[in-house]
Formats: sequence, structure tokens, C-alpha cells
Amino acid sequence: MVQIGGYLTPEEHAEFRRYAMGLHLKDSSLANLLLARELRLQRMAALKQLFPPPAPLKERSRITAHQSDPAIKQAFEALARGAGISADQAAAILFRAELAARWLARAIDQVEST
Repeated sequence: MVQIGGYLTPEEHAEFRRYAMGLHLKDSSLANLLLARELRLQRMAALKQLFPPPAPLKERSRITAHQSDPAIKQAFEALARGAGISADQAAAILFRAELAARWLARAIDQVEST
């Protein structure tokens, strides 16, 4: 089992956890969905501009996605390198971007309304 994760502030992590719970997911499950989406869309360079990595956090809390396939971690690390950041920074950017956009919740709402 391999891990991919990123650090958020404790407040951001709590918000991410509440968001995941509202979708009936664990935060690690939501993180896995976001990682899978990013590997398909390859938008890290654009997300990095919108959600730049913060200065080192005094207090931080890690969200971790657990993957059974090491190739997924390697692909995500390559994506992050291509954007000039670490995999941890890339994961944190994804998590912050989802807190701002609420893509998954909107996608579910859209399906339910059709």
C-alpha cells in the first residue's frame, strides 16, 4: 500500500473532513477521487497558479490517500514534478481547490436533478 498526501491547516482539514462526511465518504476516499480526477485532467499547473503552495505551516494536518497501485503514486509524483512542486504540495493544492470548488458535490447534485 502506497500513500499520497498533503498538509493543510487544521481548520482546512476539519472543513475537508466535514465536506467528505457530507458526501458519505472518509477524507481518504475523497482524496483518492480527487487524485484520480487530477491524473485524468492534468490541470496541476493551472491549479498551482490559483492555489499556490503556502509558506511552511506552523500547525498542519495531513490528509492521506491510500493506493494499492504504486504506479498511481509514480504518475502523481511525475505530474507534480512537471508543475515544479512536490507531490505533497500538489496533493494539498488539490484538496484546497476542491474545498473552493466543491466539484464532487456539484456533480452529484447535477445527476440528482436530471
